[in-house]
Amino acid sequence: MNIREIPKMDINDGHLTFDGHDLTEIAEKYGSPIYICSEKRISENINEVTEAFRKYHPNTSIHYASKAETTLATLQVIQKAGCDLEVNSGGELYIGLKAGFKGSQIVFNGVAKSVAEIEMAITNDIKSINVDSEYELNRIIETAKRLDKCASVIIRIVPDVASGVASGIQTGTHECKFGTMMDDVQEMIELCLRESRYVHLKGFHLHVGTQTYNLRSFVDSFNIMLDFCTTMKDRTGYMPEILDIGGGLPIPYFIDVSASQYIPHNLYEMLRGNLSTSEIAEAVAGTLHDHRGGFSRCELVIEPGRKIVGDAFVMVSRVENYKYRRLTDETWAMLDAGLNVMSEVKNYHWYFPMVCANKITEPHTKSVKFGGPLCESGDVWMDYENHSELPDYRLMPESLEPGDYIAMLETGAYGTSMMNRYNGRPMTGVVMIREDGSELVTRPPENYESLIRDEISLN
Repeated sequence: MNIREIPKMDINDGHLTFDGHDLTEIAEKYGSPIYICSEKRISENINEVTEAFRKYHPNTSIHYASKAETTLATLQVIQKAGCDLEVNSGGELYIGLKAGFKGSQIVFNGVAKSVAEIEMAITNDIKSINVDSEYELNRIIETAKRLDKCASVIIRIVPDVASGVASGIQTGTHECKFGTMMDDVQEMIELCLRESRYVHLKGFHLHVGTQTYNLRSFVDSFNIMLDFCTTMKDRTGYMPEILDIGGGLPIPYFIDVSASQYIPHNLYEMLRGNLSTSEIAEAVAGTLHDHRGGFSRCELVIEPGRKIVGDAFVMVSRVENYKYRRLTDETWAMLDAGLNVMSEVKNYHWYFPMVCANKITEPHTKSVKFGGPLCESGDVWMDYENHSELPDYRLMPESLEPGDYIAMLETGAYGTSMMNRYNGRPMTGVVMIREDGSELVTRPPENYESLIRDEISLN
């Protein structure tokens, strides 16, 4: 891995830098573990996606999937960069509004929206509530009637297209919990048309899954949507205004080519993430403009999350313990960051590149196993269950020792948003490197008092 091939990464005085800032110095200044993000990189990623899609379809809206990283300052940077927002809960909607997004910039996904969340969405006149089922549609209409307002909605359909990624992050097949099967959607369309005073059907939505590496997954699912739209137009006369194809734009995780010898092919390709945003944009726009149904005037909505923040964050952790086991001839290094800080490693056996930040110029040739601090055997930076989806060892300098700092790269997606306080460990903080070169703590690290701040004492 050539560290300088990774955006914003460089080397200065033997230390790894990110957007011009020494990661070791940041960790020593603010404590570890710590997340560090680049405001400039977030803006660059938004510009890349926006320019790629609008080049081929000018009427495209980019709605950042806020579940990927929900820090208020991050959302404010995204809003300032001209991006819209996608949310999955009343909480995310609340944070988005606080960050400065207008209701007209927000779409609301989710499979279990409460009446209170639906009311919040309608009251704030959001762009669309993306409807998961006929039951939910009726709940939205009932809420809109009570408020005497009209709710804008989009129906989420199931294209039944597998993306080939890890099973837990595929979202477009009948085995997944999301959306309505297409056979049941006509009745929902007709209900919307009958209740047009209280519900405005804007179009349709699909999403096949994150980190989609196969272009056919995007094209096939979109063709299915367009064919479905044509059928519904013929049957009901309904013409959509919006076609929302969800997210899934991949980023490369720089996994070593040797991993292809033991990792399943689909997971290896998923982590490599070699499919470019421009390729996806061209193929999707071509599918839209060439389709016989005449939907080329529709607004195209794309919901990237990982693509916007994935490589805009780095997480730095400190080596706290070090040991050698003669029985297995293995070296172990224990970090102050575990699954409480980055649960994606456990949830989906996600791979993050790891290097020694304060010894970046030393050859990384020593095989080391990494564990986190939690009282769990599975709190390790490898595939503990079957040793087939992640490397058991990471290559580190021969001189690795307690006190060294390990930088885990491209940790922006689903890192901070999934943190927890398991084992009584305060949640880590976030430092943003501003575009002017200054550093800002956008989420202060918690302390022990944080663990009981909202609890009630019996004494």
